[in-house]
Amino acid sequence: MDIVKKLNDMRLRRNMSVYRLAEMSGLNQSTLANTFSRGVVPSIENLGAMCEAMGVTLAQFFCDEEEKDLLTPQEKRLIGAYRQLTPEVRQAIVDLASACSDLR
Repeated sequence: MDIVKKLNDMRLRRNMSVYRLAEMSGLNQSTLANTFSRGVVPSIENLGAMCEAMGVTLAQFFCDEEEKDLLTPQEKRLIGAYRQLTPEVRQAIVDLASACSDLR
């Protein structure tokens, strides 16, 4: 698995600039620039921060593509939109979804 390529593909699918990813992950922009422009594989800690900023777990990052296809198109769309939100808005959505499920 080409970790740097997969990270870059994920970032581009989310229309995230390196600057935005740095901002959302809390990592230095030069660290990310080294990853994407020079192909430097990030530490597991930095990889985790980038994955979290893009809304995926490390387990999801390392799973096979076939496993990702278990989601419906609507679920994929929802997750894609969620991943582009700020952490604060993500938390508000989680809180709302939890409140709604408690009503059932």
